[in-house]
Amino acid sequence: MATVVLALTGFSSGHKSSGRHKSSHGDSDSGGGCSSSSQDHDSYSSSDHDSYSTGAGSSGGSSSSRTKVLRDGSVRLVSCATKTDPYSTAEVTNPNSREGTFKVSFSFDDESGHLLSVEYPKVTVPAKGTETVRVKASAALLKHLDHCQAEPEADLVN
Repeated sequence: MATVVLALTGFSSGHKSSGRHKSSHGDSDSGGGCSSSSQDHDSYSSSDHDSYSTGAGSSGGSSSSRTKVLRDGSVRLVSCATKTDPYSTAEVTNPNSREGTFKVSFSFDDESGHLLSVEYPKVTVPAKGTETVRVKASAALLKHLDHCQAEPEADLVN
């Protein structure tokens, strides 16, 4: 009898530990016993494993659902337009695992800091890659242009 009680006590402690683990996922400790909880976990792992296997074997259906939340790109201003080179240039880096098109925000200011113009060129950047984007300043803009800026983030368009 003492062995049965110890066995049940050990089983119960294991169940409590398992119950705490499962309750963090929103499951309750009520009924079902340890084997039921274990089966739920095993079937979850199995179906989770199957979805990855299926996703890898199909045309990326599973992986595309994981990459729906894409991040904006980062921008580094390389040069500002001048009279000798009327192009403002920036590098756009894509942090995502798939190609994306990004909208860059360039602003052009005069000596007083007044905004003269804003341009929003788009650039397509390969996965984990970097591309250069250039914006040509008009002759009229160059007459008053003192400096330019590029926002540090490029908005993902697609």
